Amino acid sequence: MYHSRDYIRYWEIDFQDLSPVAAGAFGVFALLLMALLFWGLLKTRPARPRRDPEARERARARGESRRRQAELRKRRLALQKRKAGRR
Repeated sequence: MYHSRDYIRYWEIDFQDLSPVAAGAFGVFALLLMALLFWGLLKTRPARPRRDPEARERARARGESRRRQAELRKRRLALQKRKAGRR
């Protein structure tokens, strides 16, 4: 006996019954949907650097700050070693 839940559970699209125009339109729609999905995933990468000028300026300033801190750290360690050698 035929039940409606069997129809819902095993529902399939039979492309052989579609006209060539409808099958082509469905294929183009599916390809477009996949392309938009991949584009959206690539567009929203969290680690991707921003391209606006303010973000570039912040990145440049961050790099300079790290370089200055490294120089200060090196100088401080050299002074500590020199001070420890005098004792």
